[in-house]
Amino acid sequence: MTFSEAHEHLDVFIDKHDLPWFEPEEKDIVLNYVQNEYVKMKHKDFEVDEKGRQDLRTLIVSQTGSGSSVSLPADFLFVLNLKGTFSVTNCGVTKTLPNKLIQPVQYDDINKTEEDPFNKADNENPLYLTEANALSIQSDTAPSAWTLNYLKRPDVVNGTNFPNSSFNLPEHTHEEIVNWATKRLLAMSENPSYPVYLNELKNND
Repeated sequence: MTFSEAHEHLDVFIDKHDLPWFEPEEKDIVLNYVQNEYVKMKHKDFEVDEKGRQDLRTLIVSQTGSGSSVSLPADFLFVLNLKGTFSVTNCGVTKTLPNKLIQPVQYDDINKTEEDPFNKADNENPLYLTEANALSIQSDTAPSAWTLNYLKRPDVVNGTNFPNSSFNLPEHTHEEIVNWATKRLLAMSENPSYPVYLNELKNND
């Protein structure tokens, strides 16, 4: 669905519910708000629900690199997983641990792990801290390679200036987003049919 088509769908729903007229810029604001809320909500179901994964599959991105710092790209939204390749030496024998899952750790827990030799962050139990623009890997040595799988931000809806551009979410989600946007417009206008429409959306989800 193009942004122009999304605007047209909103016009139909707005007319159906006798709402006041909304300018294209206002529709873009609501569509962007709803799209962002939609992605955040679906992210909660990503690991437990197949539909949640399919709803966001076009936003999944992989990034590779090496070293103990993982720079977060401009379009970064959520970490899906972080894996690294580490070397471990036991009894003089060195082995490589490829695709070792690197777990997140909270700041108030990292000091506790440093004091506990059985839970200390090392090459066999790597952890990462989230910083402003990077993920900091905590381990004995920096990984020789890492792979970050993350969820990127959806493209900004701008039907005002780019009507022929499209949502970069899967096609089957576009109608859901327009329906949610209609719900939002109903709420903004305090339309009396809002509770009924909200129940319809819940039942059809």
